[in-house]
Amino acid sequence: MIDALENLVDEDFKKFNWQLWNGVETGNDPIPKAKLQKADRSDVVDCMVDKYSDEAGKITVQALRKINQNHSAKILESKLQEGKE
Repeated sequence: MIDALENLVDEDFKKFNWQLWNGVETGNDPIPKAKLQKADRSDVVDCMVDKYSDEAGKITVQALRKINQNHSAKILESKLQEGKE
């Protein structure tokens, strides 16, 4: 997940965080804005793992797609699938 976030330019990283604090997926609580406001990429990954546990990778993929980072989403999704096999 950190690799995918490190490939985002700052503007896209802000959009990614916006997705997290507005709730990426129905049924998953958003991460409070205050936790992400000054967070760097590794802090965001830590927040996501703490909040979403096993779903963090899937939620990262969904957030990347919502900000039109489809290539990064596809790469991460492939890595997540490899890890499950």
